[in-house]
Amino acid sequence: MNVSESRDGERYQVIVAGGGSVGMTMALELAHRGIRVLMCEASPEGHYHTAKTNLSNARTMEHFRRLGVADRLRANDPVPARYHRDVTFMTRANGRVLLNIEGACEWKERLPISAEVPEWAPNQAIEKTLHECLLEKPTVTALFDAEVIDFQQDENGVSVRYGGPDGPNIATAEYLILCDGARSKLRTKLNAALCGETLAQSMSWHFRAPELTHLFEKTRLSSFTFFLNEDGYADVVLPQSENDHWVYLSSPIPVGIDPLSFEDFSKMLFASIGAEFEITEATGRAWSSHSRMLPTYNFGRVLVAGDAAHLTSPFGGFGMNMGIGDAADLGWKLAAMLQGWGGPMLLGTYSLERREVERFIIDGSAYNQKLLGTELIRPHMEEDSERGEAARKEVCELLVAEKMQEFRSLGAQLGYHYYASPIIVRDTREAPRMDYAEYTPMAVPGCRAPHIWLDDGSSLFDHFGDGFCLLKLDPAASTGALEEAAVRRGVPFKTFELDRQDARDLYERKLILIRPDQHVAWRGDALPDDCNWLIDTVRGALSFA
Repeated sequence: MNVSESRDGERYQVIVAGGGSVGMTMALELAHRGIRVLMCEASPEGHYHTAKTNLSNARTMEHFRRLGVADRLRANDPVPARYHRDVTFMTRANGRVLLNIEGACEWKERLPISAEVPEWAPNQAIEKTLHECLLEKPTVTALFDAEVIDFQQDENGVSVRYGGPDGPNIATAEYLILCDGARSKLRTKLNAALCGETLAQSMSWHFRAPELTHLFEKTRLSSFTFFLNEDGYADVVLPQSENDHWVYLSSPIPVGIDPLSFEDFSKMLFASIGAEFEITEATGRAWSSHSRMLPTYNFGRVLVAGDAAHLTSPFGGFGMNMGIGDAADLGWKLAAMLQGWGGPMLLGTYSLERREVERFIIDGSAYNQKLLGTELIRPHMEEDSERGEAARKEVCELLVAEKMQEFRSLGAQLGYHYYASPIIVRDTREAPRMDYAEYTPMAVPGCRAPHIWLDDGSSLFDHFGDGFCLLKLDPAASTGALEEAAVRRGVPFKTFELDRQDARDLYERKLILIRPDQHVAWRGDALPDDCNWLIDTVRGALSFA
């Protein structure tokens, strides 16, 4: 990666505005496919944002696995193992545990249904890891202290003006991707507004507290601790490093609380911990929890991703993870257009596919947000009495019934699909119902390909490659015609043969065409009569006029 300044007027294939977790992943996806990228990030190099993100979920970790990021992120996790990777609901740190969801943040054992398990690591670790991986990509020029100020587009490409320490510069590219966050200034130039609702006004504080770890001795030291007590703050604390760095969150902000007041913040925190202690390096901010989306993510040669395109409640942990999904979907499609094998319909499917999925996830996360605070608090729940025990039991049962989907969201992580997409070839099976909590592996076209661990310990996903993959589950099946059609169209293509009965049972067909993002594009027991038609469909080259 070149970190020196771009030469004025230098031309790239893609420019990425914004270098947070989503912007860096977008640049990595493109560079992984050989695309020349300029990424501009307003923050200094080595400055990593202390954002709300802590969870890279199972699907994000599968994408990170493809990009060589997953294991390195685990190695960069600064939170020590003494913090259980659990979600714990308690009255106070010196009070009683109401419910502990073991392994909700990070599973210890690999799952049969996924190539990866979630990783609970602070956003600083995520950005640090992505930055390290970008350094190894020769086709990426990453500029820090450099912000995209303006752009112009026409039918041939995009011209971008960006500012840096040495003044403004101009760069051009065929496409521009806006990954500049919820407060994107560039989005206004598209005359595009995020539509939806504001769910709550929220506050968060980052601070250091050397004594805090020891104050959980009566309860449990977890990655995610939710306090429910008769003060009604409904607040959360999360460890951020081995150096007693924590983040505190309250959403919604309780009545009468100034979110930027250290006095109000410390009063709430001391109450929920049940003791006073030293706090240093405290910085607070007020923010809004939203359920909002753009009407489209496609604006000619300008595309929008991550928080610049959609906002969701943090309860569920999907904000960054949806943006990583955007990068996985858009990355292969942009590469296809730039490499000449993508058809005229392909890029438009970015909005069609991602918006439907993200509406489903955003709605589920909004439900998580609405059952908080006073709705989960009962009178006498902190008493050492029979009625106190009964109140705690009632709260625990309510948490199990209503909050488990927030922390066991495998359906939202792995079970979403692109069934209605015009680059998916549907068969006789109907689209499965998307369920936020539950996931059932299905190979219906549009679904994420069902996962299998192979006998050598590798994941089936490791063998799909970076282009289209024809999964061949019958050694006798003929595949040559489809391979030849892909060659004629210049589509990156491979065939992977797997002779296992459990795979045939799971996939239900003998031949399955897998997209570069690991979703099923087509399946059948034999190739179609017209393999050119199949290849043209999945690369977005068919016209229905």
